[in-house]
Amino acid sequence: MRARLYIPLTMLCLCMSPSAPADTSPASSTTNYALGPIDAEPGTTVSAYLDVAPGVDPGTRIPVSVIHGTRSGPTLALIAGTHGYEYPPITALQRLRKELDPKTLSGTVILVHVANPPSFLGRTIYTSPVDGKNLNRVYPG
Repeated sequence: MRARLYIPLTMLCLCMSPSAPADTSPASSTTNYALGPIDAEPGTTVSAYLDVAPGVDPGTRIPVSVIHGTRSGPTLALIAGTHGYEYPPITALQRLRKELDPKTLSGTVILVHVANPPSFLGRTIYTSPVDGKNLNRVYPG
């Protein structure tokens, strides 16, 4: 099980191997990356919550980290915690957050640590205790 988890992370790290320092790169990023209330300057990691407003169901808060590189590049979003009882991806993103150095990164990495907090906190395997739905079956809504 562990090997399966680390293979995609290893591939991700190989794709994001460091190159020249940001101040010598002609394609350095000078703009902030904004995701809702999260505002990451180039070369920084910012962690915060995205608030989901109440609607038919009660609202919730989703923990997110934005790792914004010093050079322009693509944005990669990694999502864990769709199911409340799938701990390895949640742990993997926590470890990945510590390993990525935004000063050597091109582009931006968005880490959604727990996409379904009610299921995680309620310790339910697939469905949310709030509405009885499986988040994996109702994307993107």
